[in-house]
Amino acid sequence: MSEKMMKKSRVLIAALLGIVMIAGLTMWSCGDSGTSSYDDPSATTTQSDAVITAEILNQWIGEGKLNAALGGRDRVVVVSVSSAADWTGKGHIPGAVRMDTAEIDTGNIGRIEGLALATRMMPDGPMMDGIIQRLGIDANTTIVITIPKNSSINNQSVAFWDYRYWGFARERLKILNGGDDAWDVAGLTLATDATEAYTASTYSVSNNASLKDVVRYSIGEIIARVDSLIATPALKDEWQMIETLGLTHTPYLTNALRSVATQFLTRLDAGDGVTRNYVYPDKATLEARMASIAVDDGGATAYVSPTKKTICMCGTSTSASPTFVLFDAVLNVPEGNIIMYDGSYTAQWSNYSLARLTAQWPNASAAQLSAWAFDNATAPRAQGAMATAAVPSIWAVAAPVLGPSDPAMNQIEEADKDYMAPATTTTGGATGGGGGGGGC
Repeated sequence: MSEKMMKKSRVLIAALLGIVMIAGLTMWSCGDSGTSSYDDPSATTTQSDAVITAEILNQWIGEGKLNAALGGRDRVVVVSVSSAADWTGKGHIPGAVRMDTAEIDTGNIGRIEGLALATRMMPDGPMMDGIIQRLGIDANTTIVITIPKNSSINNQSVAFWDYRYWGFARERLKILNGGDDAWDVAGLTLATDATEAYTASTYSVSNNASLKDVVRYSIGEIIARVDSLIATPALKDEWQMIETLGLTHTPYLTNALRSVATQFLTRLDAGDGVTRNYVYPDKATLEARMASIAVDDGGATAYVSPTKKTICMCGTSTSASPTFVLFDAVLNVPEGNIIMYDGSYTAQWSNYSLARLTAQWPNASAAQLSAWAFDNATAPRAQGAMATAAVPSIWAVAAPVLGPSDPAMNQIEEADKDYMAPATTTTGGATGGGGGGGGC
């Protein structure tokens, strides 16, 4: 080979090596622009189970991971879902940040879905951005969710589900099992000062890879699922619905298994008679409990399957969330095999009785009314008497012209997808409705 050709070869090799190096640097740095490398051995927090002990969290704190610099591969933020009164009255883990209990859902503000305004629904994009930016959450933050001593486990589990829906991966979300009670029982100190020291981020949920709407059912989707199980009973071999309003609550959705929110959980017990938070079992224990603790199936004894595709629901879109955590975090089922219907009974479907629909829209056809009514005459979607009182003031949509399967009636998820959709090219932890798109 001539010297001239050898020089050309060396230049070509150098150029190829440069491309490889640039690609490698791009892959390494993408975690700070919306993508996380979850198999990166330096990100040790992503390798733990989704439900962690106080000892594991304390180890991470000892390693300097708590509130580490933004952009780091192993930054940990402890989010305490707590009222201001409990923050000081019951104490909090030192270095934790407070997510107010009112922030886990939209409360009395509500969001329009289907034919009406529904309360206690999923927070919208601007609300979630305001929360995660204030709490100092970015693309590579491992979020540990806790609650004050002897408080509602629903606050912890709803927050977990909120983050999952808005695109955060299971690898970056942790439940502190037993909350602050577990921290206390482990002999670790709880602070009682009023300080809430946050290192704010500029990260937006729109920088996550996508909206994980597979973990949520809209009212149109629950109508379609109930109808499919009525029309094809064999589908119950693949699907199950779990209502957590109690074993005898009525009305309830047709073919739903009636359960209790904490049926498969136990209280943290230190042997001193003190009432503490509920704790989640490990996978093997949960499977054993599901096989031995009965639920109600239309008056018959039944058992929850750990392997079926599952929709959980409740009364006010909160008490079903521990069931979501059981399947998503403990059983670690494939994503999309556990779904929460946050509309639930009081917040949404109980308003869709034939009497209320008829009073609201007297000129609607029988077919239009039947498409939405949960007590329709031909194949009732609910068992037990539904409300017939005057139509409440929450009704917002003019008329049931469109059926529940029309995308225009899935207003919450359509609006949230629009918020997630990239509008502009961004770098780093850009805010707003644009942005890039990584792997959270």
